[in-house]
Amino acid sequence: LRVCGALAPPLAQPSQRDKELKGRLHGQPELDHRVREWIAECSRPAHCRDRSYDAVGRSLNRDYILATRFVTKEAPPELDDAEVATDERKMTQLCRYVSLIPFLEDFHLEDAGGDEIDHEGLDVWCTSSEFLHFMAGDWEEHATLLCNFFLHLNKTAYLVFGSGIPEGDTVYVMTVEKRSGEEDQVWFWNASRGCKYHSKDDKCTLKEIFYVVNSDNVWGNVQPTKDLTESSFNLKDIKCWRPLFTEKHPASKFQTETVQEKIDWKLNQKNENFVRGVQKDISLHIRNRLEHWRSREGKSLVENEAANRTLTEVLKTMERSAHSGTVFTEEDHHQKLAKFLQPGATSGFNMTGFYINRPYTDPQQIIDEIENADIHHAGPVVAESDVQFAHAVYVRAFPRRVLSLWVAVACLSRKR
Repeated sequence: LRVCGALAPPLAQPSQRDKELKGRLHGQPELDHRVREWIAECSRPAHCRDRSYDAVGRSLNRDYILATRFVTKEAPPELDDAEVATDERKMTQLCRYVSLIPFLEDFHLEDAGGDEIDHEGLDVWCTSSEFLHFMAGDWEEHATLLCNFFLHLNKTAYLVFGSGIPEGDTVYVMTVEKRSGEEDQVWFWNASRGCKYHSKDDKCTLKEIFYVVNSDNVWGNVQPTKDLTESSFNLKDIKCWRPLFTEKHPASKFQTETVQEKIDWKLNQKNENFVRGVQKDISLHIRNRLEHWRSREGKSLVENEAANRTLTEVLKTMERSAHSGTVFTEEDHHQKLAKFLQPGATSGFNMTGFYINRPYTDPQQIIDEIENADIHHAGPVVAESDVQFAHAVYVRAFPRRVLSLWVAVACLSRKR
């Protein structure tokens, strides 16, 4: 015998959240009360109870700060010829620049190796200067820096807190382009991955919005739909977006000045020797590991130096293409490698390989990716002397030694 009971309407499960939220903004009881009141207003509809609303973040000093105070204009570094680059190109380059800053979730900052980690206690929101000092951060830091860069370009930009695939809770940047006589164009930028999506793109990895933030206000999304393609982005519509600050609760009553400090871009920092050192170190690691993996199975490592040099030039071309937003086609790729592939000929090589482009953290992560690709087992089982290997490393440094790391590894087996 089974008995099922239900309540209509359903009641929310009792929790300690209200107690946990109380008193976070020390010395600002009115703002603390208003934030809790706003969260309750946003969470009241049944379809909103699974959404995580908040209007504050915890700083590196462990005090709670209003989210709007992280958002302000911040001048970006020059990444290209300012007179030539269009705004669209600048925005794409800035998005890629921010994505090249290594990603590190907050709990790794203080993970001492214990079994239990207070993830909520370690959820911190660094300022942009702190982010660049540590040269690592998670979704909040990447999105905030990019949003503030866009604001400096006089774009309409917001931080978007929501849920995405595959990361779960996440933060994106939303930009709104107003066009005369046309519908506003809304874009979502994944600052951690360096890509953007139109609001009508069903392939967008941002799947639900909880709330959005700019320097003036916070708006909770109270629309029934989770689907971004069906959502309204008119923040003045209180049926869709519930503002934290209103005429009854003006922002002017509360502490709202920015916590951001001017970023030191260290423009006189010399990068040439540093870059050469990183390239040499990673290249040596790759060669040693390839040799080790081959010798472990009684095989030798024969390098093709000419292919090494060609792959290095290919990597430089791919970096220029990625930075400028141009397309490096498969035909361009084959043309660069034509002297090795010799398509249609019985001589030459069959080439198997791959490229990696990522932020630079340490050589071991690159080694792990190469080992997982199993490239050292490529090539024919017999005639070992016909199997050669090539690898190349190219590093480009941007201001504050943000590095774009490229690695190519290939196996060349002689045609028979």
